[in-house]
Amino acid sequence: MKAPEANPKNLLSLINDVYSGKVVVPEFQRSFVWERDDVEQFLTSLLHGYFTGTFLMLDTPTQKPMFSFRAVEGVEKVNPSVRPKTDHRTVQLVLDGQQRITSLFYALYEPDIPLKNVKNPYIFYLDIEQALNGNIDEAVIGISKKDNKRISEFDKLVLEDKAIRFSVLKEPNSLYKWLYQKQSVWQEENVTKIAKLYERLQQFMIPVVALPEETSQEDIVNIFERINRTGVSLSLFDLAVAQLYLKDIKLRELWDSFKKKHKPITSVVEPEFLLRVIALVEGKEIRRRDLLNAINLEANAFKKRWDEAVECILKAHTRITHTYGAFSDKWIPYSTLLVTLAVVLYKLKDKSAGAEDYGKVDRWYWGCVLSRRYDSSRFTKTYQDVKDIDSWLGGGDPPQWLQQFASQDLNLDIVDDPRSALYRGLMGIIVRQGAKDFLTGQSVKDKLSECQDDHIFPKSTYQKQHKNLINSILNRTIIWERTNNEKKNKAPSEFFQDCLSKHGNDENKLKETLDSHFISPNAYTYLKNDDFNSFIEERRKSLKAAIKDLFP
Repeated sequence: MKAPEANPKNLLSLINDVYSGKVVVPEFQRSFVWERDDVEQFLTSLLHGYFTGTFLMLDTPTQKPMFSFRAVEGVEKVNPSVRPKTDHRTVQLVLDGQQRITSLFYALYEPDIPLKNVKNPYIFYLDIEQALNGNIDEAVIGISKKDNKRISEFDKLVLEDKAIRFSVLKEPNSLYKWLYQKQSVWQEENVTKIAKLYERLQQFMIPVVALPEETSQEDIVNIFERINRTGVSLSLFDLAVAQLYLKDIKLRELWDSFKKKHKPITSVVEPEFLLRVIALVEGKEIRRRDLLNAINLEANAFKKRWDEAVECILKAHTRITHTYGAFSDKWIPYSTLLVTLAVVLYKLKDKSAGAEDYGKVDRWYWGCVLSRRYDSSRFTKTYQDVKDIDSWLGGGDPPQWLQQFASQDLNLDIVDDPRSALYRGLMGIIVRQGAKDFLTGQSVKDKLSECQDDHIFPKSTYQKQHKNLINSILNRTIIWERTNNEKKNKAPSEFFQDCLSKHGNDENKLKETLDSHFISPNAYTYLKNDDFNSFIEERRKSLKAAIKDLFP
């Protein structure tokens, strides 16, 4: 076949074609699999005006298509009348670029579908103040629709003209009308900046290779296989490898050595984490645009910093998994916390650190997790936290955000998503309490690989009566898998009678085991009576008291 050529096409025009069903995906394509971070990074790349790759399309007739096809995910949610097979004579099948196209469509049209690994849809906002300050990487923020508190906070910013939803950006008239109405709010210079930022998106041209209808099916399959084998974009780490190679620094070899020695934690520690630790130790910012310059050290200096970063990231990982109760890597609330904590531990080496200093670090950690501090603007907050904690350890005041954090305002009832940082952190508090297995009375830490997060009142039995609270952290804890298999769907009155028997019918011993899960004697009484509501209320009190104790 003749080598195809790429022609530029306006990206927003292409998204309009997605909405109308003119641009579709072949059935053999996988589903939309990008997570919130992926979408945020793609949107920031567009606002920066960065090259984001090419799209490969296939023109095909709708009546006799080469491959069966479907609308891009989310289209039918926002345009129920779309009928790609009857609305158009020909359509364009996306062979390469599906994730990028779908992510932009998702941000602009807000279809009511969840992203990967979460249960709820997301809304994407543009923080105008961050954007005006040049912090594009921190200006794009995705928030779960179920996160009522943060949605409310950002909707308030929208009303105050400090943020806009990305959905406003899909129509030029909507954005320019908004800008015209807000001329009295923003200085002329800032109005111009916002307009130029939008124009970067509005005028974004993407190279599109459109294969003609006569392209053979065999050629299409071969092209698609090659795309999936080689279509990996250059990461920040790849760029750092190339940059440092000129200084005789074999960065990839250093990372390969780390992976070989510490393979179990490479599922959570990314190579960029070590680069960010180095930059922060050097006192430099770690946003993407700054990082390559921040690590541009001579070979000996870089190797010294790399070794220090490795040592401290390992200490940070150990502290989070052992001291803070994240009993496996998937239970670490924010992987980004490893970077900040590693730098803080590095700085503590140079101090005569005592219990008071480590207590401050503990307060900062739990404040970050329980306030969901790293849900957005992670790079900026990491840099700021390192500076603030350093000042605090030197005798200054606690960070302002930590002083303002009110743990009593936490609504534990709605914490029910095991993927959320808050849920993971609360489970860590339970593990940290010394949680013991219900049947054996032995510490769950003895067999962490065999532990399961499970319901106390079984879901299958109580979901209908208590659907709003059945999955809440208030009805969850960690037990051994074998115990969970024995518990099955038993009512608490029956299961905890079994537990009492396994404790030699000694209620004091059983109460000691239950206390390690923040289940008080009163809560135990409610378990024996299968009283769900009273149990939840009592456990809420116990967990709230435990959280308060974290902030002396």
